[in-house]
Amino acid sequence: MSEKLVLVDRLGKIAYLTLNRPEKLNAFNNELFEELDAALDEVEADDSISVVIIKGKGRAFSVGYDVGKPADKTVTEDRDMLEVFTLRWLRIWDFPKPIIAQVQGYALAGGTQLLACCDMVITDKDATFGFPSLPLGGGFVGMYWGWHIGVQRAKMLDLTAGSRISGKEATEYGFAAKCFDGDKLEEETLKIARGIAKTPLDILKLKKKAHNRVMEAQGFRNTLMFGPEQDAIIHTADGIKLVREKIKELGLKGAIEWFNNQEV
Repeated sequence: MSEKLVLVDRLGKIAYLTLNRPEKLNAFNNELFEELDAALDEVEADDSISVVIIKGKGRAFSVGYDVGKPADKTVTEDRDMLEVFTLRWLRIWDFPKPIIAQVQGYALAGGTQLLACCDMVITDKDATFGFPSLPLGGGFVGMYWGWHIGVQRAKMLDLTAGSRISGKEATEYGFAAKCFDGDKLEEETLKIARGIAKTPLDILKLKKKAHNRVMEAQGFRNTLMFGPEQDAIIHTADGIKLVREKIKELGLKGAIEWFNNQEV
């Protein structure tokens, strides 16, 4: 029997959900998503759990979606698939108990969508946050960032393929709540979770809902739900077709090298 891709551990009122695909830097595939859904169902139903910590095993929190061969899809089919991903991140956002993301190593692309829907991000100051290395879409990842770091910084990072910032910078920008030295990250994240878990669960649920309502009144949910349409349209652009041709011709690493070596 293969090892589970999401591990569930309990420590008092705290539940740890660990993304357990370290050999792929915890890239998301269908199996991992299904196990994450099941793990969330499990800890949501357990009234002894007040706070959830999501972390990644190995060298990364998550580098985002598995990069596979693009399937031939109509714009509508593409949009529908992207909406499934969006609804999954909104499941994190809507989860009734506080969720803390504990970030080490790499948190890239789709991995940052998960982070943006958690209640707070606690990170290693030397972790790496960022965007896909090639412009293969748009309007899907970047808009998650803008809610936390402001439009100008979100544009600066999103419009620059392969952009990266450190955990310290992510904290300064407002994408993370706190950063610590890597050897203190686990201890400090647990300390924050335990402080939150002292508040009765019914109060935590109401407080979280109240905070979320503010961002939703400003358009958070509607903006995320617009992302699938925008991304599906951009996938038909000539520039995207060119990048995909380069991947087919040169391989992913070769295409990244080609892109970075362009003269402008």
